[in-house]
Amino acid sequence: MSSLRPPVGLVLAREAREIPGPDPRWTYEPKFDGWRAVAFASAGVLQSRRDNDLAARFPGIVTAVRSLGDVVVDGELVALREGRLDFGSLAAMPAGRAAAGVDVYFVAFDLLADGGEDLRAASFVTRRARLEQVFAGAAPPLQLTPSTRDRDVTAGWMRPEVADVGIEGVVAKLVASPYRAGRAGDWVKIRQKVVVDAVVIGAAGALARPEALLLARPDAEGVLQPIGLSLPLPPAFRDEAAQRNRPTHEPRRRLPTAVFGHEGTLYQPVHPTLVVEAEADATVMTFSARLRPRVHRLRPDLAPEDVHPG
Repeated sequence: MSSLRPPVGLVLAREAREIPGPDPRWTYEPKFDGWRAVAFASAGVLQSRRDNDLAARFPGIVTAVRSLGDVVVDGELVALREGRLDFGSLAAMPAGRAAAGVDVYFVAFDLLADGGEDLRAASFVTRRARLEQVFAGAAPPLQLTPSTRDRDVTAGWMRPEVADVGIEGVVAKLVASPYRAGRAGDWVKIRQKVVVDAVVIGAAGALARPEALLLARPDAEGVLQPIGLSLPLPPAFRDEAAQRNRPTHEPRRRLPTAVFGHEGTLYQPVHPTLVVEAEADATVMTFSARLRPRVHRLRPDLAPEDVHPG
């Protein structure tokens, strides 16, 4: 029986603007758009980042992980729909995903324990080698994440066309580091970012001084689709946004979220008249981004029809 019991503290990657290196101290992996999960094979537990057990939501993953033996594996749950990762589909229950043709995979990137051996004090390069041994005969829905020290390969994970299928960027890991819970800096994540024009369709907080804005962009047919609630607005933007937003006088709505255990934010719908410039994940171009865009500036010089798809 494994020496580890849930819950365990997770390594959390720090945000960075640039990929560290080239430097032999670092190794690199693609960052997938999914739910973090630690799989306890013997216990049949899928521990989420917030210590919830996701086993009932992903019974097929629990069954598959049992085939690996008495291990504890850190990884990412991802949903594949029509050739792309679909973060929102993870919130659905198994029957709903099956009906929608969604497949779920567990992408493993670290080994915390093998049998009675706790591996967290070992170096990442040692844990990775052991993980590769464990996954040598693994088959879908289990997947071992790619890992490389080749910067050319790493750069390929930061291309826009890769973001289109749901790879958000890169995670860099110090090869000599143990598995230390929290943001110790041993892991660094670098997300692809784009600057886009977006239309305001809602406001969170008081309309007289909104705290954040619900942003949207047109799809291929020209229909506005939400891309996310912005990060908190700088104070100077709040007053100007309040002057330019026109409420629809509809009841407040709750913004749906695919984050397990979290309710969505309430917002007031507004007429789509205000355009802003925002920085967002590259995956926002396919409406699959889940991180909140940052508003750079308001664009009263633009009309909603000036915002084009793509």
